[in-house]
Amino acid sequence: MTASNLPTIQPDIYRPASDSEKLTVLTRLLATYPCRAPSDFRLVKPAYMQAMEKVSQYALFEAERRINQNALGHGFMPSPSELRGQIDHVMEPFLERERRARAEAKRYAWPREIEGSPRLDEAARARIRELHRQYRAWREVNHPESTRAKAPPKPPRQIPDYSEEQIEITDALRRALKAKEAVTKNLSSASERRRPHEPKP
Repeated sequence: MTASNLPTIQPDIYRPASDSEKLTVLTRLLATYPCRAPSDFRLVKPAYMQAMEKVSQYALFEAERRINQNALGHGFMPSPSELRGQIDHVMEPFLERERRARAEAKRYAWPREIEGSPRLDEAARARIRELHRQYRAWREVNHPESTRAKAPPKPPRQIPDYSEEQIEITDALRRALKAKEAVTKNLSSASERRRPHEPKP
């Protein structure tokens, strides 16, 4: 397995950054960029540590990478607010994705699964059953045709079976059959006369 097809391990974007990691990033930034107002690091350290409260390791390192790629637009040491702004900017798409997932889960959840939704007790169920009974009684009085039992559909008409029925041969049928036989015989004799004579062997 080569390096190009190795499985990609997604970073844990929510793992909190430790104090040592925060100090490491802050030290690298101080060593790389000049401060606008040089001062003692011991005085500005609490402000930077306060700005990096409750940040993840991924967001901290990604913000440092973006600062090194001119995300701030200047070449000076970022202030505590600028550093925290870059960290929050890194986490914006992830927080937006979580917000959409929560909204979608709430939209398609059953009412009893939604937190804070009222749950029906036995008294509420009894009231609903009573209201349903009253509605059915009112409907039977005002719209009796809708509650009346419908008659079953009529069965389809049966096609009579004439296969077993005896056919009576009348005189007219006999004359028609004889006429048909005579016509067939005349046609056969006419076709025989039109056929050329075959040579005798």
